[in-house]
Amino acid sequence: MDTKPAIAVVGTFDSKAEEHLFLKDRIEQMGLDVLTVNVGTKNPSPLPVDLDFYKLFIENNPAVQGSRDKAIAAMIDAARTRIKKLHAANEIAGMISAGGGTGTHIATSVMHELPLGVPKVMVSTVASRNMAKTVGTKDITMIHSVADLLGVNSVSGRILDKAAAGICGMVQSSWQPDHNKKRIALPFFGFITPGAEATRHALEKLG
Repeated sequence: MDTKPAIAVVGTFDSKAEEHLFLKDRIEQMGLDVLTVNVGTKNPSPLPVDLDFYKLFIENNPAVQGSRDKAIAAMIDAARTRIKKLHAANEIAGMISAGGGTGTHIATSVMHELPLGVPKVMVSTVASRNMAKTVGTKDITMIHSVADLLGVNSVSGRILDKAAAGICGMVQSSWQPDHNKKRIALPFFGFITPGAEATRHALEKLG
């Protein structure tokens, strides 16, 4: 693989290979490298991928055979560890996925392991629901697929293409703060905004 960090296209290739390969192709056409990763828990990827976590973590694991919940939990744990290591080794610069309920759960659970500022884009059929628990305190960008994801058509292709363009732009952004200062967390709600603003200015005057 190129020494330049790639965008990880991580998803349930066992059920949504076409959609993820479309993302791969669109990202590569925009000039960025891609690392494809199958996190499906039912079967190996039907098409070639760079990393097939089903073969690595599920196929020969008798402890999870016959249990969908155990297989999903095992996949999430293993994928979190591997994706975190890939990012730490500067092999991936962002992650994108597309899926339904299960695919969204697996992919966003893995995204939670990536640090703040690392682009994370999830195209999801369930993004119109309450995503509070799914996103949590992470900077995950949720994009509603609008139509169900069953191959690439005139609707899903448009959404997936925009998602691919989005993560390409995110990965290529380069802004950094002027100074790395110590940070103080300042939680506040709307009705105490004046007090929070005064506190902020006082703290900034102290450096």
